[in-house]
Amino acid sequence: MNCKILLPVDGSEGSSKAARHVAHIAAMMPDVEVHLLNVQPPGDDWMVRRLIKAEELAVMEADWAESALAPARSILQKAGVSCLNHTVQGEVAATIARLAQELGCDQIIMGTQGRSALGDLVLGSVAVKVLHLSSVPVTLVKP
Repeated sequence: MNCKILLPVDGSEGSSKAARHVAHIAAMMPDVEVHLLNVQPPGDDWMVRRLIKAEELAVMEADWAESALAPARSILQKAGVSCLNHTVQGEVAATIARLAQELGCDQIIMGTQGRSALGDLVLGSVAVKVLHLSSVPVTLVKP
């Protein structure tokens, strides 16, 4: 049985822990297809456009995305798990939920920042928003 997992990452320890969790799952299920995702927030604010050329911003965003993807990709590679890399720009939670649907993923596995459940609800964390927006199961991995 083929299982598709979307693993959104931001370069944090929570993302690395989620990557280790996905590697553990992949060791038990050899048909796992992992989609590694980094979502860059929109950089089209008028102030950004005024100070940075579009080409410069694109290079910066690519560098930021690579920095965010590299730790999780390394963890997966060391575990012998191949992954498909995706870098997308948009509102983070909505983009994660949308891409999971578009890719036909069976689940989303993502790290959290380690706040309490009540704090996350008040602060509106990305993880809580993904829980509400996603049409597929979401597993949250605490750092």
